[in-house]
Amino acid sequence: MITREIETNLIKKEEVFKFLALAEATNLAMLLIGPPGTAKTATVIDYAKAAGNGTLNNADLFVLETDEGTKSTAIKGNIDLEELTLNNKYKVISPIVDAKFVVINEVDKASASLRNSLLSVMNEKVLFTGKDTIPCKWNVFVATCNKIPEDEVGSPFWDRFLIKLDVNRVRPSDILAYYNRGEKSSSKKIKVKVPNHTDIAALNVDQAKLKKVVDLCFDKLSDRTLSFLPLLVKNIMLVYSYNEDRALVKAVELLVGKGDAATLSKQLVPAELRAIYDKIDMLAACVDYTSYDKITDEISALGEAAMNSGKLSKEDSEDITSRFEEAQAKLPFLNEEAEASDYKMMEEGTSVSGVSY
Repeated sequence: MITREIETNLIKKEEVFKFLALAEATNLAMLLIGPPGTAKTATVIDYAKAAGNGTLNNADLFVLETDEGTKSTAIKGNIDLEELTLNNKYKVISPIVDAKFVVINEVDKASASLRNSLLSVMNEKVLFTGKDTIPCKWNVFVATCNKIPEDEVGSPFWDRFLIKLDVNRVRPSDILAYYNRGEKSSSKKIKVKVPNHTDIAALNVDQAKLKKVVDLCFDKLSDRTLSFLPLLVKNIMLVYSYNEDRALVKAVELLVGKGDAATLSKQLVPAELRAIYDKIDMLAACVDYTSYDKITDEISALGEAAMNSGKLSKEDSEDITSRFEEAQAKLPFLNEEAEASDYKMMEEGTSVSGVSY
């Protein structure tokens, strides 16, 4: 397992960095969807820099801005005229084949011929130049778009992207906190885990639980996408440090949407735990200490009730703690000093959620 430390001044991009770790670990093409100006490309560049220990060579990164006029040669490359005229050798210069990180921007606006040129690069990691088949070296392949065109939803091209992540605008409070930190001169370090083949091979996913996902999502996912489900779940467990149930729910959220993920959660997670998770989701939307205190007290009460009824295992408590910390980290009005002095959440023998185990 690689722990990669990403230095960035971007706002609220932890989820995107984990998404990119999934892309690297699975070695499958991924799609970022969001409005202009949400730092989709910048996030990939910061992730690529971290993979290069803080530096990024031009050859390691291939970024293509596309529109309907972008020709397929932008992918396939151009004939090396010097090599042809001086040495009578046919050679194609194709920067995409050597890049470790590939970003295709505004892919929804690309022409059909450009998209067709991308397919072999995305799927087989090879480039067909018309004469030669050249292996591609990318570790991360990401395309971006503002939205998938309504008349193309479910089309084969978009199905080539295993998972798709919505990159939304940040909240006004996040912008103000960014100003206070020093704007673009500020910096923070984010750690993400990138599993290797040994880590992945050591995990197994319960077949009965996989059946629940297939039954729920069969009509919404292609056979191709479903074939990658166990691999995706294993990687989510490792990248996000999730237990199996939570990883299954996260996989459905990424593949289909939050509605189906909520349905699966009801099938996998006892009602007592779901009530706690729902409160934690509400915690992430708090805007002041009053609402924060109220929901925190409710979480503690629910946790204590679940433990007294025997519905809370140590693994559940650890998962609640992890979720609570994730939600708390999204609250701009909290900081470490405030947590330590005024909102002490952990006492000896007590989890962050206030639940003893």
